[in-house]
Amino acid sequence: MLSCCTKLSPFEPRLLSVLDNPYEGVLAIDERGNIFFVSSLFLELLKRSEPEVIGSSVQSLLPDCKLPDTLAQNYSIWGETLRINDRELLVARFPIRVEGRVAGAMLRTIVPDQKIAKEIVQKLSRPALAMNSVTGLCTCHDIIGESEPMLYVKKLARRASRTSSTLLITGESGTGKEIIAQAIHTRSVRREAPFITVNCSAIPEDLLESELFGYVDGAFTGARKGGKPGKFELANGGTILLDEIGEMPLYMQVKLLRVLQERMVWRVGATTPTQLDVRVMAATNTDLQKMVQQGKFREDLYYRLKVLEINMPPLRDRLDDLPMLVDGLIQRINANIGTNAKGIQPESLNILRSSEWRGNVRELANVLEQAINWSDDPIIDLRNIPGRVWETSSVRPESSDSQRLRERVESTERELIFRVLEQTDGNKSEAARLLGIRRSVLYKKLERLAVHPA
Repeated sequence: MLSCCTKLSPFEPRLLSVLDNPYEGVLAIDERGNIFFVSSLFLELLKRSEPEVIGSSVQSLLPDCKLPDTLAQNYSIWGETLRINDRELLVARFPIRVEGRVAGAMLRTIVPDQKIAKEIVQKLSRPALAMNSVTGLCTCHDIIGESEPMLYVKKLARRASRTSSTLLITGESGTGKEIIAQAIHTRSVRREAPFITVNCSAIPEDLLESELFGYVDGAFTGARKGGKPGKFELANGGTILLDEIGEMPLYMQVKLLRVLQERMVWRVGATTPTQLDVRVMAATNTDLQKMVQQGKFREDLYYRLKVLEINMPPLRDRLDDLPMLVDGLIQRINANIGTNAKGIQPESLNILRSSEWRGNVRELANVLEQAINWSDDPIIDLRNIPGRVWETSSVRPESSDSQRLRERVESTERELIFRVLEQTDGNKSEAARLLGIRRSVLYKKLERLAVHPA
């Protein structure tokens, strides 16, 4: 079936029989998006012969296939659905790398029948849903946003979920640092183990050590009989998130460093340590590197925590995500307070686009909940919120110079997209690849800039 092979070694027939079997489908494209391998299952579904498929553009045969996105983005996606004629498949797609370079992409069926796939998902999801309903942890589906900054965050999150290295999550208050930490945990191999969050600024200094590391019976006056495990022990096998890590006092930073180095904790008053298997994440809205320079944060601890780092972008840098964020937050607010809001007025959305959002997504959720509570109409209007004078506070009037600059930037962007679409004969997937953006991002730009290629 592999037409590009003119001579097969003794092992290649067995390899081809593994790839080409009646129970799964495999399809591979080269860096130009042309198919160079197709299994018999896909040929059967496409109702075509091998010569008709080999060398053809994947987009011409399977317009809904996202393999060109895999070429452009260089990462794997598992669990997508792909419809071929009247058959719906559960598939995975991943890049093919040769000597460190992306040389193609491959599509492979996980389950070649959607009915069977749904039955499997239902069976597997029952315990996970039960756990999630108890813990209330966020998953990757709770990370809303398709802007370039958020796509980068999601890419880093996927990679961070594959390891147990320490992770430092930075970003302004309200950007969703704890949400990304929970999503990484629920995607990792530790997802069935505990996820414990500790706010380092909310615990008094004299109690922080016993809260984190626990204590033994009689360790101090008022100690609970029999002792008490600390947060690290409670998180054993799972993940602990040290929120507001910049507020941790220096003497506790020394003890935390020892825990990270030795992978064990000493309860207050204990004579022997407790061995641990815990992934440590830390979050902060302060500049730890600056605190190191000021002598307020230990340099050795800083580098222990910053093995991996994810910086959450502020809302003002991802305003393209506003419509998605608004829809998602309205649904969550409806579920929490029993309302039935359906959307937001265009004028109110323009107000949101013009606001500073110093409180980021947390502030946006607060404003939307206010609007929902004060609105009688299911399509909410921010101007119904008492005491919020949007025209004089949050909305920044656009000067004529800035407006001209914005119009010029949009004109240049529109012209570039138009040229690339002409070059690709209107093939949006190929255009997105040449522009270095996701196809979904291109569609949004086409809608916003009203680009209509001939």
